[in-house]
Amino acid sequence: MAVSTSRRALVMVSAAAVSTAVLAGCGSKSATTDTHAAPSPTTLATSASPAEAAGASASASLSASATPSPGASTTGSPGASASAGKSAKASPSPSPTANGDKPGAAKPSTGSAEKAPAPAVVPVAAAPAPTAKPGPVAPPPPPAPEGPHAPPLQSSCKPSKPQPDEPKDAVGAALTAAAGQARTLTLSSGGTDKLPPLPVNLVKAIAWQESGWQSGILACDGGIGTMQVMPDTVSWMNTKFGTVSDAKTLAGNVQLGTQLLDWLVAYFGDSGFGGTYDLSPDPATGKAPLLDLVISAYNAGAGNVHYNTAIDPATGGTVGSLVIPNPGYVANVKALMASQPWNKAG
Repeated sequence: MAVSTSRRALVMVSAAAVSTAVLAGCGSKSATTDTHAAPSPTTLATSASPAEAAGASASASLSASATPSPGASTTGSPGASASAGKSAKASPSPSPTANGDKPGAAKPSTGSAEKAPAPAVVPVAAAPAPTAKPGPVAPPPPPAPEGPHAPPLQSSCKPSKPQPDEPKDAVGAALTAAAGQARTLTLSSGGTDKLPPLPVNLVKAIAWQESGWQSGILACDGGIGTMQVMPDTVSWMNTKFGTVSDAKTLAGNVQLGTQLLDWLVAYFGDSGFGGTYDLSPDPATGKAPLLDLVISAYNAGAGNVHYNTAIDPATGGTVGSLVIPNPGYVANVKALMASQPWNKAG
């Protein structure tokens, strides 16, 4: 009887030990082996496909249209637009494919040995090679300053308001009037450039990007008013179109800013597009190289923006190559041109 009791006690102790080991094993599973654990944000960012990365970039550009996202001023170095892109959300989640299958899901075999036809390769039309206008051409505007311009709404230094802002409708009217002028630029080397009116949405978008249409704002580094023109730019532009404007007034400020845009159109149009000043996209390619150059140079300075020749590896032909140091700024301005947030602002 005593032996039987000892055996029963030994069996119970063994069972308890086995149960404890099983429970301990369930609770000690490493998180690193869990196949359902969510990847870290870094993994998501680095593993995004090119299409997803492009989608994130587009959302960053369009999100800038809802609120002012000023970049550097007329002669400053690239600034805020790059940080606006970095603040965009992570790449979007993969969407279902056209046939309803989830990306990456295994598809049943059809049993057929036939292969789907390869998609047709569509050649990408390249920008035309730069060609100079015959005769006198517009010289470049003054070089950009060495130090970067700090946009007032994105600077760590709080901008000042030496004078009150004009109402938004007054700012819009001044921008429209300044954009609509067909200016004539007299070249120091002889001849003239007769420039067409600027696209109104271009002028309004740059003003929105630069200052959010605040006419009384003054950046810590000297950028003035709606168009954030720099003091050196004011002195230089007042000698070029036969007019003298006060950058501290709304009308004078937008006049100086649009005169600088016209000068950039003349400079790049003369040096790279044979004296053509059309800023609209090419119907065949959808690209607008002259517009991109002008927007970029307004922010980064003409001396930092270039239109060079390059060899197309696909055709061996000579094509144009844009050197733009601030593509984010260009994308933001073009997104603002399309979304026109000034029409929705109160």
